[in-house]
Amino acid sequence: MAEALEQNEVPLEILNNEAIYQRELSQIFGQTWTYIGHVSEIPEPGDYRQRTIGEDPFIFTRDENGEIRVLFNSCRHRGANVCRAEKGNTTHFRCPYHGWTYQNTGDLVGVPQKGDGFDHLDADDHSLHEAPHVDEYNGLVFACIAPDAQPLEEYLGGATWYLDMYFDLIDMEVIGDPHRWVVDADWKTPTENFYGDNYHVPMGHKSAIDVGIGSETATGEQESELYGIADCDGHAFSVYQIESEEPMFWGHPEEVVETFNHDVLSPEQYEVARKSGVTLGSIFPNLSFIFLGGRDDPNKDPVGTFCLRQWQPRGPGEMEVWNWILAPADASTEYKERVYEVGMSTFSVSGNFEADDIGIWDGIDEAAGSVFAERVEATTQFTMGTGEEAAATVDDDWAGPGTAYANGGLTDENQLDFYRTWHETMVNEGAE
Repeated sequence: MAEALEQNEVPLEILNNEAIYQRELSQIFGQTWTYIGHVSEIPEPGDYRQRTIGEDPFIFTRDENGEIRVLFNSCRHRGANVCRAEKGNTTHFRCPYHGWTYQNTGDLVGVPQKGDGFDHLDADDHSLHEAPHVDEYNGLVFACIAPDAQPLEEYLGGATWYLDMYFDLIDMEVIGDPHRWVVDADWKTPTENFYGDNYHVPMGHKSAIDVGIGSETATGEQESELYGIADCDGHAFSVYQIESEEPMFWGHPEEVVETFNHDVLSPEQYEVARKSGVTLGSIFPNLSFIFLGGRDDPNKDPVGTFCLRQWQPRGPGEMEVWNWILAPADASTEYKERVYEVGMSTFSVSGNFEADDIGIWDGIDEAAGSVFAERVEATTQFTMGTGEEAAATVDDDWAGPGTAYANGGLTDENQLDFYRTWHETMVNEGAE
């Protein structure tokens, strides 16, 4: 793998290989910070949602004291799931097997026939296991199951500069439940795509663009300058900037922009947000997002549509897509409903852009897992922008962290950054 990366190539087999997949579960999802959910999904004490880290089952909950917890969904008696519902509100979780009962703090508070059979049991020593590290950044909750973990903000590094533009400038909330569907594709394929594969848009999404769906930058109605942001502490972004006297703010109308927290960003951050028509990116390992002035009908005005995507590993060459649609919390109910409609029709299981991508991605794993690919040592190419006359050039004047490439749709540096981080994490012998 290291030799291939030096040639700006990636072995195809890593996208569908059982041994590599099992190592990912322990080396990557077992040691990095992984997105769990947004605080708006569990606003009240007792609220909970089922979530996973890799394939490990957890309960994302707010206990009676208001503290956010990530509890391992496994009874300390025989290991059965103590939480069966996808979401709800409760003060406790009771195992359906033998009735052991736990508060939503994880504390063991009930054991049937304890006096007769378990008089020796110390309940304090048998609370539900918890993710050892849980933290949030501007409403985004992450957990890390490694015994030792660097602080979350340190892990996010320069990515916080960009995340602030979404979650500090705007008070966001999740609208509805996350949409979920299974795809025959490896989790790394869409993560890498959202790291910065803007090269695929004219071809892969031509049908949607031709009928005027999506953003005005994609349809060509708005001219924009695309910056690909690589080398951002293992994470990456794409930022479409529109030079206009009118503020862009991802297509939000003026009455919604008025609800923003206009004094929380640096002048440089604010200017990037003001000019933004579309931004997208990924937080390693498997959290992606896209923010665009989107529309589902060319005869309707665009609205600021924000989707968080998580590519959940479900086996070699298979993933479960999770998609959250978010909107400004202080916007009107009607506007939030419109944001949800556009999110559904563009980037969700029934969305035009989603169908385009999935129809392509679900053939990659077939080739990756083939005997022939192994025999010829097939690789995928990430050499775009490496020639002497490359159109993508480093912009030293870019205000934010990372290396910014003007004409960012014509370089593979963002995607290479993902695979370099992936490889470094996979070979980290210090992982448990």
